[in-house]
Amino acid sequence: MRKPELSGRMTKWSVHLSGYDLQFEPRTAIKSQALADFVSDFCPATRGEAEEGMLIMMGSQDGEIWTQYIDGASNARGAGVGLVLRSPKGDMIVQAIRCEFKATNNEAEYEALILGMQMASGLKVRNLRVYSDSLLVVNHVNNEYVARDSNMIAYLKIATEQKSKFRTFKITQVPREQNVEADALATLGSTFQPAEL
Repeated sequence: MRKPELSGRMTKWSVHLSGYDLQFEPRTAIKSQALADFVSDFCPATRGEAEEGMLIMMGSQDGEIWTQYIDGASNARGAGVGLVLRSPKGDMIVQAIRCEFKATNNEAEYEALILGMQMASGLKVRNLRVYSDSLLVVNHVNNEYVARDSNMIAYLKIATEQKSKFRTFKITQVPREQNVEADALATLGSTFQPAEL
C-alpha cells in the first residue's frame, strides 16, 4: 500500500464501487448440524437401502459370479503380482503388487492366487472364478498334480484354506494371450523399484 501506483488503483476502485452501496460481511462457519440437515434432506436413502446397495455392489448376492485374472512374474529385478477382479456388473479392481522378497515364477503365481483370493473374500465375494496362465498352480489347486516341493506344499495349503471362504470357487488355466492385463500388471510389479528413503 505504500507504492503510489497501488494506492492510486485502490482509490480508483473505491470511487467506482462507492456508487453500489457494497458492504463487507464476514463468512460464517458451517455448523456440523447444518451439514447433517443437508445430508438428511437431500439423501433420502435409508440405512437399510444403503446397506442393500453396498451388498449388491460387493457381490454378496447369491449366484453372482465374480471373475479374477491373476498372474505372477519373477525376474532379476524382483517378483510381482498382477490382479484383475471383475464384478458381475463389469466393475474392475486392478492391482500391481511388488513382492518384497525373492521368489520363483511358481511362487509368484501362488502369491497372485492367494492375494487375489484374500482381496475377493475381503470384499465379501461368495462366488469366484479365477483364471491363471500357470498350469502348475491351477493343477495343484484342482488336485490334478501333487505338490512335492516344500514351498509349493505350503502355498497349496494356504490356497486351500482361502478357497474354503467361498461358496463356489473354480480356477481355470487360460493361455497367456487371454491373461494380458494381469500379465502386464505382474511385470509392472516385478520391475518397479521403490524410492530410496
